[in-house]
Amino acid sequence: DEDAIPFINKLITTDLEKLKQGYSQYTLLCDENGGIIDDLLLYKKPDGSILLCANAINREKVIVWLKNHSSNYNVEIRDITDATAQIALQGQEAQKILQKLTSTNLSEIKRFAFAEINFDGITLLVSRTGYTGEDGFEIYPPASIAESVWDRLIATGAASGLKPAGIGARDTLRLEMGYLLYGNDIAQKITPLEAGMERFISFEKENFIGRDALIAQRQNGIKMRLIGFELIDKGIPRQGCKMLAKGIEIGAVTSGNMSPTLKKGIGLGYVSVGYDKIGDEIAVEIRGKAVLAKVVSLPFYRKG
Repeated sequence: DEDAIPFINKLITTDLEKLKQGYSQYTLLCDENGGIIDDLLLYKKPDGSILLCANAINREKVIVWLKNHSSNYNVEIRDITDATAQIALQGQEAQKILQKLTSTNLSEIKRFAFAEINFDGITLLVSRTGYTGEDGFEIYPPASIAESVWDRLIATGAASGLKPAGIGARDTLRLEMGYLLYGNDIAQKITPLEAGMERFISFEKENFIGRDALIAQRQNGIKMRLIGFELIDKGIPRQGCKMLAKGIEIGAVTSGNMSPTLKKGIGLGYVSVGYDKIGDEIAVEIRGKAVLAKVVSLPFYRKG
């Protein structure tokens, strides 16, 4: 595994060399055309290995991609998906609840950092990460004990109002934060520049797959761009709804929902460049009716 860092660094858009051990990083895997194969979290472990947390729908694709590019490197690639679970404990009470179950001082685990903690006598990997916009932790128990870890968390957090939440709640939270969902907002036919993800590209890094294509696209300009919008009139935008300007179709919604925090319809989507300025008025076609909306900056919701 001595080549783990140079190997992964060749495949991702961020610079793994600059990441401290014990920290995680959000990054992208791109193909030769700059298309996004997956967005993932990687963990730079003290033993020199790298843990990659990919989207479930891209699991096979990512493993094949890694294996296909590994021949010149001394690395071992292992898929530990089936043996590993992930439980996300999110919200302002997260540290207080988890602290009751561990002797590790959780305040020392900074945002995006991770550590092996003693949890009820078991060693678990815990990172200060999440997909909700709230403070919190993602806990990686072995799949065989995931249910008991879940039960301990629920029991311990009951007094603090901890409740189980599913994919619907998570999707609303991530959308309010403007976090992109693979399969909706990003896909292999889309590049990070079109998705507004330039901050996750280390162009100064000597070489990574997709770099040349992305440099060319940056020079030549993009034709479409991801925007955030909120409805001015009532309605709930959904994936696939057309976006209009002066009656002309300019793009389509990729994610949309009613924001419980803002109490209005919000969404993400791709529009032709020229219709992407903050404050621009557009319309979203919902059930055959053009509903007035405006382009807004992301995230939709900022605490405080």
